[in-house]
Amino acid sequence: MKRLFLALFVLLCLLASAPLPRAAADEPAVPTYRVGYISVPGFLTKDADGHYRGSGYEYLEQLAIYAGCRFEYIDLSHTNTSMELLAGNVDLLIGSTIQPGDPRFLFSEHSIGRTPLQISLASGVNPETQSSLRIGYISDVYSRDAIDHQLARFLPPGRYALLPYADYQALDQDIENGTLQGIANDSLHPQTGTQPYGNLYLFSHYILYRPDETALKDHLDDVTNDMLTVTPFLPYLLAKRQEQKGAPLILTPDERAWLAAHSHIRAFASPNQPPYAYFENGEHKGVTQDILSRIEHDLGITFDITETSTNEELFRRLDDGEADVMCDFFFDYNWAHEHHMMLTNPYLTVTYVLVHRRNEDIPSSPVIAAPRSRNFTRQYVERYYPEKDIRYCDTDEDCLRAVSEGQADIAAVKSIIAQALIYRNGFFRLEADNTVVYTQGTSIAVSERIDPIFVRILNKEIAHLDPTAIQSAINEETRATTEQTSLVSYLYRHPIESLGILVLIFLALLVGVLLVLRIRRNHLAEISRIAYTEPVTGLHNERWLESQLPDAIDRAQSARVDGRLYLVAICVRQMAYYRSTYSRSVLAESFVHEIQRAQTAFPWFRLVALSGDRTRLYTLWELPAGLAPEQAAQQVTEGASVIPFGDVMTRIRYHVSAVQVPNGRPDIAKLVSAASTTLDLARTENQPFLLFNQQMEEEFAWASHLETLAPKALARQEFSVWYQPKYDLATHTLVGAEALVRWQSPELGLLPPSRFIEVFERNGFAVRLDYYMLGHVARFLEDRLRRGLPVVPISVNQSALHIGEGGYLRKMKETAEAYGLPAGLIDLEVTETAFVDFKTKEARESSRHIIDSLKSYGYATSMDDFCTGYSSIAMLQNLPMDSMKIDRSILLAAEHDDRALRILRSVIQLGASLDMKILCEGIETEAQEKLLKDLGCTYGQGYLYAKPMKQEEFEEFMEKHLA
Repeated sequence: MKRLFLALFVLLCLLASAPLPRAAADEPAVPTYRVGYISVPGFLTKDADGHYRGSGYEYLEQLAIYAGCRFEYIDLSHTNTSMELLAGNVDLLIGSTIQPGDPRFLFSEHSIGRTPLQISLASGVNPETQSSLRIGYISDVYSRDAIDHQLARFLPPGRYALLPYADYQALDQDIENGTLQGIANDSLHPQTGTQPYGNLYLFSHYILYRPDETALKDHLDDVTNDMLTVTPFLPYLLAKRQEQKGAPLILTPDERAWLAAHSHIRAFASPNQPPYAYFENGEHKGVTQDILSRIEHDLGITFDITETSTNEELFRRLDDGEADVMCDFFFDYNWAHEHHMMLTNPYLTVTYVLVHRRNEDIPSSPVIAAPRSRNFTRQYVERYYPEKDIRYCDTDEDCLRAVSEGQADIAAVKSIIAQALIYRNGFFRLEADNTVVYTQGTSIAVSERIDPIFVRILNKEIAHLDPTAIQSAINEETRATTEQTSLVSYLYRHPIESLGILVLIFLALLVGVLLVLRIRRNHLAEISRIAYTEPVTGLHNERWLESQLPDAIDRAQSARVDGRLYLVAICVRQMAYYRSTYSRSVLAESFVHEIQRAQTAFPWFRLVALSGDRTRLYTLWELPAGLAPEQAAQQVTEGASVIPFGDVMTRIRYHVSAVQVPNGRPDIAKLVSAASTTLDLARTENQPFLLFNQQMEEEFAWASHLETLAPKALARQEFSVWYQPKYDLATHTLVGAEALVRWQSPELGLLPPSRFIEVFERNGFAVRLDYYMLGHVARFLEDRLRRGLPVVPISVNQSALHIGEGGYLRKMKETAEAYGLPAGLIDLEVTETAFVDFKTKEARESSRHIIDSLKSYGYATSMDDFCTGYSSIAMLQNLPMDSMKIDRSILLAAEHDDRALRILRSVIQLGASLDMKILCEGIETEAQEKLLKDLGCTYGQGYLYAKPMKQEEFEEFMEKHLA
């Protein structure tokens, strides 16, 4: 036995001293190359979330897959980019305008995109009236002869002089000081203070390498060949993806002269295809007309469109020369040559679907109804169907009638007109498939008798059209056509041949009544669905919850008596951040899945409903004995603590509130309100769970009391305006003030904003209070100006509720016009949390429109509480705010935390680089003031300089500090 233990001991020692085996061979390191780039929207930029965007970025990421490498992107926008490459600070350079032939660099075999070289003129320069223009260009990059040759298309010789420059710095300086009236620059690098005037020629962008990087260049060229073999048009496709709006419309003098001499164009258009193209009382209407109207507006011409009844008549008269233009021609050059026409690029793409009888199988060899004199019939129907199976008709309506009456089995029509044809003509036996069987382009055909310059002009205009506007026209026309569907069409029925006239009338009436009842039932069901469901997620809404709660509470009588019945509200922490990061559909799908899972996992879920703004979930909990509501909330939130948003597993935290359902007949509205308000309190106090209690009931009663008193207080002008000065940190000079509200209530005494503003934000009264404050400040400034007294800009807070308020801009414009104050004298302070969504184009454009409109009315705009939300950088990028007001919290943090100090310094530098006024609030000590001055902050506000004061005290303060 001793020998056995000794042997085991020796074996263990040997194992402990032996090296551990490696789990696997080391993976080969993936090479990483540093890519220097110039930040250009649409080509390569880095957004507020740290994600790269643009066609150049997507091209390189595709290339990295083929090359088996990674790219690290380095922004060189503020440096000499070529020197950074030559110095070895980066391995590749993209976005440069340097062209092949420069001996300092190696160039990729393939270009990664093509960009127009354009002439841009300084703002206010009119080439039609200015006798001589001085135009600069970079001589090392662009060819003088090429520029001069192309520029002659826009400006007569002798009207301009080309001046070479060695670097952009000198060129930019001469543009700013007015020495130059224009520049030759590529469209990826626009010059501030200039507007494009004309495109000269295209040049290509390449990847640049150092001369000693031949091996890297050859390697990437080889894999580029592999990549482009699979996708030859990859640069074009990627560039096309980045297009948000149409190209700028730039016409040459010859083109403008041609349009001026041909203001009216004779034209034909397809008939009888609503909402695509049709005539009503002799007037051309439909999607094509909406697009033509945009073309007419942009080019200053009119298409005089003549009505025809069939396509056969249309093409006969077109061939006879009765018109010079066909507005919606099939994009087929062979078809165009047959009719002696020239084609523009397509301005619209239409698809075709099959229409057949409802609930009937399509035969294996169907008879197809097809319209005569259509290129579609020749290209699709006659190619894929035997002649014996084709039944020709004059119009699409006739085709559908043939199918409805059994003379044909199917018909192929444009998807955009299918439903309109079915419902407008009462073909209720028919239905349209969703499967697309054919796609065609729609272009404008111009007679060969017309100068081809007109085709070139139209191609420029088609490239200029906004794709979103075209889609909007399609949606609007489709909606309008559907609304025109008559009641008679809903009562349509085939004749019953076997019955007598009385039976026919009786059955027709009976079927009509049944059909109306069925439609009404469907409509009522749809109305009920809309009224009681949230449209994005499909979950029930608060209205449904309030209608169902009384019965649900009665059914849970035993749990209510035992104190186990709770109405619960749940919300996601930082929901605004997730909404700005993920798409609406991804969030909806993920959360709905979690809600369904929770209903299955926790059988005490009784009702589930979502608020209208999709920020909170309500549910009735009938808890089992022994399970406290806080424990139940913990189980629910822990079970949904990690949610997949698409393919991204994301950790989520929640706020939960619970209200115990009392005995007796509860007030449902108050019960839901208590759950919602308790949840708001949990969010404010950052509590994961909060149970409604007596103190909260008192606070809610206080809020209710304020809501009752507020309208009367506003009418009696109990709200007074106090002013807190703003000052220059360096000189201690008064530079402005902020208007602050105080409430002198006869019932409640003097109330600071902290006692009522939050309540007013929740109930919407803050909107009325803002207009009240704005009016007082405007009258105060107007009165001082009228008396010849000095004034300073006054900032007025704007609630985030205004962003969604109907008529907001109209009211602000009326206020500005009523007082006529100098521009910038009233500064609107908007919190960055008012704009929480910059992910979609619509949100960005709406926010930009609001700020631009306010500034056009004469208001200055400030970004209040900067660095307290999730969209600060997105706001800087999208909104042209005049000032940045840094929140006091980051100042306090910067006093004790080096990381916060670096953030504060960067924020100040960022604002200064954007030409914004930088102000920090909450300055209370000289040390804080010195810190801000050292960091470059210009303006401040706080108790160190002055506290808030009444209007008369502020006027005395101004007299002392502005003397």
